[in-house]
Amino acid sequence: MVYEDRFAESIALFDSLQIHHPEHPAPYFYKAAAYQTWMTSFRFNKYQKEHEENVQLAIEAGDALLKQNQDDPWLNFYIGASYGYRAFFKLRSYNFIGAYRDGTKGIKNFKIALEKDSELYDVYLGLGSYHYWRTARSNFIRVIAFWMRDKRELGLRQMQFSIDHGRYCPAEASLVLVTALYDYEKYDEAIATLQDFMRSSDVQVTSSWYMLGRLQVATSDWLGAKTSFEQVLERLDTNPDASKGYQTECLYWIAHSENQLGSPEIALKTSEEALIIAKARNKDLELESQFESFKDIHSNLKQLHKKLQKDMKQ
Repeated sequence: MVYEDRFAESIALFDSLQIHHPEHPAPYFYKAAAYQTWMTSFRFNKYQKEHEENVQLAIEAGDALLKQNQDDPWLNFYIGASYGYRAFFKLRSYNFIGAYRDGTKGIKNFKIALEKDSELYDVYLGLGSYHYWRTARSNFIRVIAFWMRDKRELGLRQMQFSIDHGRYCPAEASLVLVTALYDYEKYDEAIATLQDFMRSSDVQVTSSWYMLGRLQVATSDWLGAKTSFEQVLERLDTNPDASKGYQTECLYWIAHSENQLGSPEIALKTSEEALIIAKARNKDLELESQFESFKDIHSNLKQLHKKLQKDMKQ
């Protein structure tokens, strides 16, 4: 359900699992995961309180059960993954120090899980994510921790390993890997991974279309990019919680693509629409993009609008 953008239904199911298994961390973890995917897919923070509560409950339940059964590797997996989700959300909020701390706690539990069961391959998604993004988003940290090595290649390999061998995580791992490959400018590999993921499901999630659009921009497939961002925008328009900043970005990329396709008049109108929507943005209700801040997106939009106005006058 989560990977069909059916978030409310999935959360209802996890609620029922919590009722039947209140002592186990898994239902709390998956409910937190559903909230996080929902919010990051549409870039709003409406359920941040619920997300944080379920992450904490997952950690507490896992710690309590570990006292009764120290040999269960899945308990460490759920604890570690819960810290990982917390770290990811802090990363999206540009809280790099907090993300690094929670990520370290997650990695500790993942390593313990592997010591207990060396074939618990789902752990490698968390390990790969940590090793990649710790380097890719840690410029500030590296000023302090100058010893930090670049482990992006290791992270990518671990993510791919989790896709190939993980029990529950291949779908999530595919999108995480695509995002990392895009960030690392390995566009051909990212497109191939994303196409495999999109072919594996009849229903395409919003994040798939967004990543496809970004990759099409990166490879100058302007018609494809325009179509992909129109798909995203259509989904955002039907979701009342979707962020205005996200809508602004989609319209920016559509306008940019229209201009590249030789339709500056249409691009100008699209950019004007984007500027209007940007004014309605409430930053306290929204999450930032994983790639640029809204400030940067808005600046690019204004530059494009100015250029189109100038070109139309000539």
